[in-house]
Amino acid sequence: MNRSHYRTLGRTNLSVSPIALGTVELGMDYGIPVPGHYGRPSMSAAERLVGAALDNGINFIDTAQAYGNSEAILGRALRGRRNRAVLATKATVQADGKTLRGNALRRAMLSGLESSLHSLQTDYVDIWQIHNVDADLLDQADLVAEVFSQARASGMILWRGGSFYGPDLPLAAVELDLFDTVQVTYSLFDQRLADRLFPAATRLGVGILVRSVLLQGVLTERADYLPDRLEPLKARSRRFRQLVAEAAGRPRLGTDPSLTPAQAAIAFALAEPRIGSVLVGMRTESELEENLLAATTALSHDLIHELRLLRIDDPDLLNPSNWQADLLAAAKRMHRP
Repeated sequence: MNRSHYRTLGRTNLSVSPIALGTVELGMDYGIPVPGHYGRPSMSAAERLVGAALDNGINFIDTAQAYGNSEAILGRALRGRRNRAVLATKATVQADGKTLRGNALRRAMLSGLESSLHSLQTDYVDIWQIHNVDADLLDQADLVAEVFSQARASGMILWRGGSFYGPDLPLAAVELDLFDTVQVTYSLFDQRLADRLFPAATRLGVGILVRSVLLQGVLTERADYLPDRLEPLKARSRRFRQLVAEAAGRPRLGTDPSLTPAQAAIAFALAEPRIGSVLVGMRTESELEENLLAATTALSHDLIHELRLLRIDDPDLLNPSNWQADLLAAAKRMHRP
């Protein structure tokens, strides 16, 4: 991937790679437990992965306080090359399942930022995001804006961001002018955000970052390991993979004959020009190589149309938090001697 593929992230004017390195899998076990494809890499392997991502043109890296020891891993991996990365992290502002309020929120944000900078071994982050923005957080928009201003004046952050679940909260947030970027879920299964948020954010100059383009692996062969109660999701995944296989078998239509489901899912998101960068979680260099090819993959118009028809609007199927108990149980069974 070269700089000609980079995109401008809204009013930040940051030039970012279309594929960003998502790092949750570097700091904690995450996703659908599949033998041989689950569990965080070693520290040395994680550092090599970060270096390989930078060397192959990925300049945007996203992490969070909540991602285990991901920040500390990045701090080590970016020593001597911090200036090559657009670095984003997220502040945790919840306790006991509820968003903090008043001075407790202020203290959590500022102390969390100092902790993140220490772990990341840097003086600043390019984008400081609030993790899991909810209605209680937006109700304190003035206080949050003050903290953002204080952090920016101190030079610890350049731009303000928020991370969201669902289609309604980010729309309300962009109207408040509280964030310069919004990080939201988007995939060919979950296209809800394109309906109203993408136009509004683009109009207001708010940069759009998307995650869950693979829906924690549902848009790959890993879906076959989902629990039986999620059969509707498994069936939709099988249909998606069938369409990709059929398209790959018709190279005369301009589709790469080696196209994989993961590449197709990422390329589908990248076909949306209003998206600044697509966050993709990776745990191995082979996954990195496969995902990089998606940045230069152009899906045919016919295939994009067919993939759009796979849209799901059921929030119970789209929210991975509804599967966590099943995935944790599966992970324990997999590690059981």
